[in-house]
Amino acid sequence: MKEAGNNKKRKFFAISLSYEKANAEIRGKFTFFPEFIESFAQTVREILPDTKIFVLSTCNRTELYAQTADIESIINIYCKQINVSPEQFRQYINIFEENEALRHFLRVSCGLESQILGDFEIISQVKVWFKRFKKTGTTGAFLERLVNMGIQTSKKIKSSTALSNGATSVSYAAVNYILKNCADLSHKKITLIGTGKIGNNTCRNLLKHIENPNITLINRTLSKAQEMAERLGLQHQDFSQLYSVINDSDVVIVATGAPQSIIRKENITTQKPLILIDLSVPENVSHDVKELKNITLLNVDDLSKTINETFRLRSSEIPKAEKIIEEMLKEFNIWRQNRKYVPVIHAFKSDLERIKEYQIKTLKKSQKEISESEQILSDKIAQKITNRLADYLIENPDKAEVTIDLFKEMFQLQVAEQR
Repeated sequence: MKEAGNNKKRKFFAISLSYEKANAEIRGKFTFFPEFIESFAQTVREILPDTKIFVLSTCNRTELYAQTADIESIINIYCKQINVSPEQFRQYINIFEENEALRHFLRVSCGLESQILGDFEIISQVKVWFKRFKKTGTTGAFLERLVNMGIQTSKKIKSSTALSNGATSVSYAAVNYILKNCADLSHKKITLIGTGKIGNNTCRNLLKHIENPNITLINRTLSKAQEMAERLGLQHQDFSQLYSVINDSDVVIVATGAPQSIIRKENITTQKPLILIDLSVPENVSHDVKELKNITLLNVDDLSKTINETFRLRSSEIPKAEKIIEEMLKEFNIWRQNRKYVPVIHAFKSDLERIKEYQIKTLKKSQKEISESEQILSDKIAQKITNRLADYLIENPDKAEVTIDLFKEMFQLQVAEQR
């Protein structure tokens, strides 16, 4: 395939599609599933071999973080992968560049951009998605350093501000709604469909607040439901019994990863009041269920509204968090500035190594033996000279460009392009 963007300078971009512009139904259309990773990464490697990228896909947002010279091609590749038109995708995205993109990533990492303010679970998802892409070879030192900086920022804000006070996850929002709207929960039949991370967190939150809970777990893979049920002392049912169990329940929580609805109006036959809470994106409970008078249906957007009042108190902590982000951003940019000196430093060191090896060969030809201590000394001298150059560049950034050009010319350095 033809390479794109070869004559342009790479920049760092963040492409963000979130709840701010797209509701749960729309976000579902642009969801990036883990099974897309290998195909997407392969296409990026073929078309844009110099691009470094990873995708973050959660229930509230889809983010693309890319170091690339051709952001338009990235958008086209992504849209082709998820089978949407680029024009449709652009309606709902924000594109951040360079420093604003870095700041956006750090804000996402610490929960300042979350639908539920201060949701620190997001950083776990960042780590998971980055690890998946790292295996494909599409990340690199810059993105790895940035993700590590996001982890540090999240920890610092969590430990030094009150932004994390109280529970902040969508799973807690579901539990909070159930606790407020269902009396005598010990005698209510609760069904949890899906035993992934969100389902697991929701279940654990329920167990903290309900004495002698009557909870049944269902998962498409029976062994996963069985293992979780045994671990938590709960009941489980085969997926084939899904609708029978739903219609016998008082509360049903759906936390599956199906690409379409698994519960529709025609599946509901019970006449008693039933609360359906859909934590899935794409949504896994069809909207037509709302037409049934005995059904209360909530999705992730509805849930966030039920606890927004609680999080208003956290807004006073936002300036503290933003100050930490600016400090970390400054630190990252210092690292980034210094990192651009690495190729010339490596090239200079390689040239010193070449000169050293040449001199050793010359001495050996003249029957001169080189002792181990002399070899070690020559290595130390080469490292000392290299360190001098590195220190000078870092301490004199205003003279760095002139110095680098001088060294390139003087030593005929072959400087590799930064990755």
